[in-house]
Amino acid sequence: YDEINSMEDLEGKTTANTISSTYATQAEAHGATVTGVDDLNQTIELLLSGRIDATLNAEVVFADYVKEHPEANIKIATFSDEKVAIPIRKGDDTATLLAAVNDALKEMSEDGTLTALSEKYFGTDISKE
Repeated sequence: YDEINSMEDLEGKTTANTISSTYATQAEAHGATVTGVDDLNQTIELLLSGRIDATLNAEVVFADYVKEHPEANIKIATFSDEKVAIPIRKGDDTATLLAAVNDALKEMSEDGTLTALSEKYFGTDISKE
C-alpha cells in the first residue's frame, strides 16, 4: 500500500505480528486488525500474498530481509526512531565493560567501520540517525 506512510495510516488496515510483540500492540493502538503469526517468514508470506496490508518490525529486520530477497515486492516505510542497543547488566562490576563497548562504538562510528559493517550485512547504513 502506497498510502501507508505513518502509524495513523494503519487505521482500518490489516497487519501481522507475533501476538506478544510490542509491534502488534502498536498496530492495534493505531486501528489495525492484527493477525497473529509465528515468525517473520509467515508474516512476509501473508504480506506478499496480499492477505495483510502491512507489518511492523524493526527496520534492521526488514533491511536484512530485503538484502537476502532483493526481488521481494515490499516497500519499507520508516517512521520511528527505534534504536538498536547492546544490553549490559547495571552495576559496578560491568562499568568497565560498558565504557569499553561505548568507546569501541564511538571509534567505529568515527572511522566508518559501523557504516561499512551495516552496509555489508544489511545493505543500508543503520548506524546513523
